Amino acid sequence: MNFLRRRINPNNFVITRKQLAKLSKCDPSRILRWERWKYVLWVHIQGWGGYFISYRKLEQWIAACSTLIRSCRNITELKVVWRAIKKEAKRYTPEALARLEQIWQQRTEYLTS
Repeated sequence: MNFLRRRINPNNFVITRKQLAKLSKCDPSRILRWERWKYVLWVHIQGWGGYFISYRKLEQWIAACSTLIRSCRNITELKVVWRAIKKEAKRYTPEALARLEQIWQQRTEYLTS
């Protein structure tokens, strides 16, 4: 986790109520407030109480990982980035992991050709 955290800073993410509502599958008006913690977001949802959301579930995190993959200059660097992503794969949605894998495969083909 430290490898990606050193390269991706979630404090720069613009997080909206609508985005949090989509992730927590509730109406945006039920989200009373949210706080950025070091490794997760804490969201207070009316009627549910406190709820934790991993930064890895956010679209911004996936976009940042995509950028990391695309910026790898050699296959060794790409392997290190991909290993870090796979190490925490359980924190990603299956769709996000599939998108990252597709980008990784494209970059692998580009670097090996």
